Amino acid sequence: MKQALSTDMFKTFANSLPIIESCTVDANNVATLRLSSNDETSFQLAISRDGYPKQIKTVISEMVSDLYCVILAPYITEQTAELCKRAGYGFLDLAGNCYIAYKTLFVEIKGNKNENTPKRSIKSIYERSSVVSSVILRTILEDTRQRWKLQDLASAAVCSIGQVSKVKEFLLNQTYIEQSKDGISVTDPKSIMRDWARVYSDYTEEKVQCYSLSGITDIEAKIAKMTKETGIKCILTGFSGGVRYQPVVRYQKVHALIDANDLDKIVEYLSLKRVDSGANVILIIKYDSCVGVNARMIKNNMVASPVQIFLDCMSLKGRGEEMAEEILSKEICK
Repeated sequence: MKQALSTDMFKTFANSLPIIESCTVDANNVATLRLSSNDETSFQLAISRDGYPKQIKTVISEMVSDLYCVILAPYITEQTAELCKRAGYGFLDLAGNCYIAYKTLFVEIKGNKNENTPKRSIKSIYERSSVVSSVILRTILEDTRQRWKLQDLASAAVCSIGQVSKVKEFLLNQTYIEQSKDGISVTDPKSIMRDWARVYSDYTEEKVQCYSLSGITDIEAKIAKMTKETGIKCILTGFSGGVRYQPVVRYQKVHALIDANDLDKIVEYLSLKRVDSGANVILIIKYDSCVGVNARMIKNNMVASPVQIFLDCMSLKGRGEEMAEEILSKEICK
């Protein structure tokens, strides 16, 4: 739709639908539609200059009308679409993506590319290249009950206040955090983690498949011994790490995060054989040291943080998502 953001865009859109004979909009932004069945219905139109959930939520809270409401915005994010649907509102953006569900009328169009979406898209703070943003997220998700002053968060994440502010504004727009005089706090950790996992899984990690004659328990004991004797960091993740928080699944492979320059030493110490198939040890090369943030010692093994284990488990086959959801609900959203 090559239209400006106005009620005229709704009229143009409605008149293009075969099931609508005509559409008019009055001075109060009430759209009256005559359907091909000769039925007539009216909608209240509301304009939002921004399509983020924060702004749409404000529009919804300020709306006073007995009519079904359709929000017009330059773009609509996935989160905004869900917000509108839950509130019983329709929407239409400048790309023609829409949702209208009122009585016998149902129209849904999605997937149209929208050039009006801000350059700093939903993926930006979750991408692996955004290392500083990753550390900030890991810091605030370590304890979702804590309130953070920006300066304190910057100090904890070892970054600038400006970098913290960018992440803060992004999360505020998504309504995933709230801000008060006491600082910011996470209100929707599940949405943050699920958004992050979708982006995180778009990347292929460098993994080295290995086989050991030893059983899983013995392999993990050898890893603990290696760390104690040599100082080589080998952080359990995936199922190996997850069961140390929530023992809900059985597993046949050890997953561990390692530094690339330690690979040969680890393979030699653990008497591993590199294989193309049939591996029972998966060594994941860290793309950055941020994956080790908030790792901790549990029963003699260094274990990744619940945040990292959730991200890693979401891409594992065979009950990986089940393990991830258990970690999310019991360890992150506690």
